[in-house]
Amino acid sequence: MRVQRIESNSINRNRQNRTSFKRQWAEHVSWGANYIKKSGKTNFKLFTFPDAQKVFVEVADRAVVGLSGMKERIVQVMAVAGAALSINQILPKDKNSKIYEMEHKGDGIYEKNGVLSKAGDKYRYIIIDKNNNVNLVKDPYSKEQDDINGWSSVYDQSEYTWKNTVWDKDPRKIKRIPSEKQRGLERLIIDEINIPTLSKEGTFEAALSKIDEIAEQGIATAIELLPVENTYSLQWGYDGVDKFAVNSKMGGPDKLKELIDYAHGKGLNVIMDMVPNHIGPDGDYLPQTGPYERGAGIFGGEFNYEGKNNKYVRDYMVNAALWWANEFKVDGIRLDMTKMCGSDYLLKQIVSEVNEHNPNVFLIAEDARENKESVTRYDIEKSDHKDELEFIDTQVDFIANKGWRSTPGDIGFDSEWDFRFMHTLKNAVISGTNLETLDDRIKNSGFRVKYVMSHDEIGNEDGTRLIPKIISRHLDLYNKVIGNNDAEKGQRAAYAAQKICELAATEEFLNMDNDALKQAEESIGLCTFVEKEEIIKALYTALARQKLAFGTVMTVPGPKMFFQGDEFGDFSNFKFFRTFSNPQAEQQRSEIIAQKGYDTAEDVARPDCILGRVSHEGLLVNVPTKLRHFNKTLVNLLQQHPALAKGDIVGTFNDYNHNVHIHHLKDGNEEILVIKNFGEGFHDKSYSYYGFPQNSTWKEIFSSDCEEFGGSNYANKGRSDITNTNQNLSLAPNSFIILEKI
Repeated sequence: MRVQRIESNSINRNRQNRTSFKRQWAEHVSWGANYIKKSGKTNFKLFTFPDAQKVFVEVADRAVVGLSGMKERIVQVMAVAGAALSINQILPKDKNSKIYEMEHKGDGIYEKNGVLSKAGDKYRYIIIDKNNNVNLVKDPYSKEQDDINGWSSVYDQSEYTWKNTVWDKDPRKIKRIPSEKQRGLERLIIDEINIPTLSKEGTFEAALSKIDEIAEQGIATAIELLPVENTYSLQWGYDGVDKFAVNSKMGGPDKLKELIDYAHGKGLNVIMDMVPNHIGPDGDYLPQTGPYERGAGIFGGEFNYEGKNNKYVRDYMVNAALWWANEFKVDGIRLDMTKMCGSDYLLKQIVSEVNEHNPNVFLIAEDARENKESVTRYDIEKSDHKDELEFIDTQVDFIANKGWRSTPGDIGFDSEWDFRFMHTLKNAVISGTNLETLDDRIKNSGFRVKYVMSHDEIGNEDGTRLIPKIISRHLDLYNKVIGNNDAEKGQRAAYAAQKICELAATEEFLNMDNDALKQAEESIGLCTFVEKEEIIKALYTALARQKLAFGTVMTVPGPKMFFQGDEFGDFSNFKFFRTFSNPQAEQQRSEIIAQKGYDTAEDVARPDCILGRVSHEGLLVNVPTKLRHFNKTLVNLLQQHPALAKGDIVGTFNDYNHNVHIHHLKDGNEEILVIKNFGEGFHDKSYSYYGFPQNSTWKEIFSSDCEEFGGSNYANKGRSDITNTNQNLSLAPNSFIILEKI
């Protein structure tokens, strides 16, 4: 795609009634319903169709019943007949609400200030479009929304009093430092969490005890919340339709503030996941509200970021990012699937304005464009973003008017999810191969977020975590189940692997005879018997490879991430789940079931996904404790050795014959070697490799196979005499060791 730069003075734009593109803070926060507690009044501001005839706001006391449906309480339309029917007045149904005509300020911006109201009062907009259609819609900027198909609520932003007022000065807070190699994010170890599955209740309040556990483990330095944008049911949150309103079923905005405040008090940074690439398919009123969308996409409505009347649509999503950064005091924002936004200019605008107004808040993209350099490239010398914003505005205007495509050249995110690293590492851990590609991914990951599996790789595949996936491959369950096609066999193999894990975690497993075990295996769909010893071996292999995966992630410099519960080997599923509010959308359920291989209704799928659903007993009773200890020890090592967190990778080595990969790190005078055995073979003081650094002495400072971590203690016993001529290293299968130069 050719980059076309258009200078600002080359297009004569009509700026009448338009705010400056570099906006003052007051303009950012002026949209929607802004409640002024001191006066008891609310100011309303809406962007709608520029050619709308009239716009009204209807306000009802919060005590009024029967306001659940947006289309209920039909208003009285007053019209005059002339050459064409003209609607000139709207009256309320009864005395339970009042209707106010809004003043058109130009460009489709309508305002009504000084409306007497209380926090919690309900309101909706009534838009008379150019064709005399009467649209009853909720507020796109709704800050509190009980029902995705209901009236919006006036929200009192001052109601919650923040308790942790010194977090900005806390040394545990992670801030973006664009001039540094890792952008200041080398301390990021992210626990990706989903509030609806973190507890049986699925609420922010119930999650507080889990925040305690996360903090006490001492592994994560940050939590990343899957989106809490308002949806009809508890779910992942990526189908949000109210971009500013927190899901009411989780507890609403003030309970979210309480959770973030609490996490900060525990020393945990908080990252908010937001969705700029689409709006959910259930409860979307934007097409009736204004030119917010360009049409339907595969996940829902796609935003009109570069079409006609795009400016305030882009501002809308920028304001959403600033809303999370300011109102909820998050430390970072992760933007979902940015490559599908359809506008890199929108992304650059978000980066520019967040950097300007919240310079400490870091921004992470899920881009999936093969680590495209421009996604995270920016000019660190720029502190004033005015020129950039004028450039963005000019470029997008040109695209909208002429239809010519262009790109901004660079976007400037602080980091991005490293898809290439994740896919390669996941395949290497499951299959034990593909180390040549892994070598490239390790060398080129840089400041990107490393991880082995996120919610996507679990829920969008078959709903199972890494350990069942390894077991399925190790026991060849694909060829031990019956299915009509490859997809169905894969789904049934995944289901069988999950049930094997759950069975092995019971007290009864070790005492089962062959007949009982065979009966259990048949009930989960296996058509070939698997011996108990095979299952136990597969479990230990999977646990070892889980540690190997974590070790690879943790020992590559830069930010790291894991999914909730993976740090202690949780066996709960994580399935895609949601329930729709309308029957037409609910029809999609059967299609999703066929694709996923499991029922996706909230009441069916969510109970399987509750963190800790499967208790570790019997054979596996000590697994959670030992895995937590393993990860905590590894994190302590990162804190003690800067080379592991932010060093340079000065060399790598592939041993194809033994499925071993090695990377060499350096930071100042400190040097580290990480030796990873992806193979099934033991090396008893017999492993040496050609690329060992010359003329230096090393000691072993960590082994994933130590007994205290649940291993066989097949390690080098803390040797401190290792040289290029005296290697003879011990390596256990599916393990890694860390050596330090002395």
